[in-house]
Amino acid sequence: MIKAAVIGASGYIGGELVRLLAMHPEVEISAVTSRRYNGKKIHKVHPNLRKLNLRFTNNYNFDADVIFLAVPHGTSMKIIDDYIGSAKIIDLSADFRVTLNLYEEYYGEHLKPELISDFVYGLPEIHREEIKKAELIANPGCNATAVILALYPFKGEIGEAIVDLKVSSSAGGRRENVASIHPERSNVVRVYKPSHHRHEAEVKQETKVNAQFTVHSVDLIRGLLATIYFKMETNEKELYKRYFRYLKEPFVRIVKEKEGLQKLPDPKYVIGSNFVDIGFTYDEKSQRVILFSALDNLIKGGAGQAVQNMNIVFGLEETLGLNYLPVYPI
Repeated sequence: MIKAAVIGASGYIGGELVRLLAMHPEVEISAVTSRRYNGKKIHKVHPNLRKLNLRFTNNYNFDADVIFLAVPHGTSMKIIDDYIGSAKIIDLSADFRVTLNLYEEYYGEHLKPELISDFVYGLPEIHREEIKKAELIANPGCNATAVILALYPFKGEIGEAIVDLKVSSSAGGRRENVASIHPERSNVVRVYKPSHHRHEAEVKQETKVNAQFTVHSVDLIRGLLATIYFKMETNEKELYKRYFRYLKEPFVRIVKEKEGLQKLPDPKYVIGSNFVDIGFTYDEKSQRVILFSALDNLIKGGAGQAVQNMNIVFGLEETLGLNYLPVYPI
């Protein structure tokens, strides 16, 4: 059994990690940490995890083969020295995802720049072979995962793209603020980040495309939809061929239908799963390619992708513990 510890398990991503790891047939959870909730049963914070015999701890003297860092951005680089060399590390923060130049452009000063190159960017569909040999993995951001997987087949052929993102409330984490309370958050289509979103850095690094994000918060609890636009002379048949690279990927589904409830990707139909749905259309008149990418931000955009990376690192079946179809209706 693989012994797994989750550092910062009180947040939404941390809770999803615990849920997925608890159902994984090859994992034993050795520690779930939280300074704020030290000593409390885990279901006091995550009610859906009732009957799991786990308590939060602030004791970091634990035995683990893999450590998941589910902490806020900027925290991993402060605590990473406590864990390096003791176990495989999968970091779900943004601290080690991009090069130093990109980090400084989008985030600011980095406290551990010498470690950035030691991390492998944990997007299995692109970096599977590097992940197999990795000791340190930087789990991608949710928005970045959706956009990179849609854009990657065009790498080297386009320079810019416009990205419209609709994101759910859980993407903002479990922070307490007025903007997140129900009377303010419900029924919104709020411009959250009109430009220079931090996840642009990951897209730029992985696809070499200057993807310009505009992010809207919408009335969803989980899930996101990216709509991506750029100019190119092509046709729908050629667009479909570009996505052949994903046909054997266990968690990528190409959605392009002429009938039925779901003709193109919709986050409603991926919730609770590790799938990313990708679709496309082409406007011949304007020579405009339009891509769509939908995923559950807490699973393929977070905890599920982290478990997928763990499976790869330990030589397990990549889908182990993740073979859940989406919840429907929701």
